[in-house]
Amino acid sequence: MRARPFAIGGVLLFIAALYTVFRWLGFPAGLFCTAFVGGFVLWIPTLQRHPIDTDVILIPHLVTVTFFIVHVFEEYRGHIEVFMSKLTGINVTQSNFLTIAAFIAPVIWLTGLLLARRRWQFGYFLMCVFYFGMMFAEPMHFVFPFMENGTFHYVAGMYTAALPSIAGWWTFMVMVREVRRARTAEALMNR
Repeated sequence: MRARPFAIGGVLLFIAALYTVFRWLGFPAGLFCTAFVGGFVLWIPTLQRHPIDTDVILIPHLVTVTFFIVHVFEEYRGHIEVFMSKLTGINVTQSNFLTIAAFIAPVIWLTGLLLARRRWQFGYFLMCVFYFGMMFAEPMHFVFPFMENGTFHYVAGMYTAALPSIAGWWTFMVMVREVRRARTAEALMNR
């Protein structure tokens, strides 16, 4: 299946709008928009070209969202906003952190799944963003201490960061398996 310029343009516009909104909220937009750019790169060769039946990833996706929420709770209790403020030089309030990480993010991850169940490309894109973020951003909690002062120590979210990361990799592997099946089925139909 060829890339759809309309879908790709819409997704790029969404990423730009998201960056603008995060900046307006006084939130470190670059940290979160990296996941959206990574998800875009992941989406193009996989779900954008070979949409899958989401029934097979329903449970892994929901488990990953659940682990993400557990992880955000630890970040909240450990005041991750203090670390984010130091790291980025932007004053991140606990209220803004909770609005984005505890409310907006889970809504986006669940909305992506719902839209993908309707076979909408934007839903598949949001799923790829979620998996990319869980696979690559969450393990950064083990790098953050070194970024702060060069020594290994606890940073909010470190104890539970592996949960959404492992679940994200699990879901991604199921997704890749299904993409391969879709690609094979498409190749057989085109013979």
